Amino acid sequence: MAAVIRKSVPLDALLEDALQRFRLHGAPESQALWQVTGIRVDDETSEAEVLRALLHAGFHAVEEKAMENGYAALAAAHDEEDRAYEAAVRARGARRRSRVGTGE
Repeated sequence: MAAVIRKSVPLDALLEDALQRFRLHGAPESQALWQVTGIRVDDETSEAEVLRALLHAGFHAVEEKAMENGYAALAAAHDEEDRAYEAAVRARGARRRSRVGTGE
């Protein structure tokens, strides 16, 4: 198992209040955090564990956005030549399937 490293994270009053809301049993924030990360938090959960769960949620959100950006870039790079090649491949496959179906 990898060593656990502890980091100091400064929190302003707004973040401290938000952190407390995540620890409330049945709070919408707590439920959403569980849905995103699979980590359940409540009033018995340490602040460090809540912060870790939030870090996981942020990691997942950033990772998803990076993939979304990558797919958008790939789609934008898809040009007319790519579409023509794909159409030709589909047509060739359709011709093969029709020959197989007729016994040629």
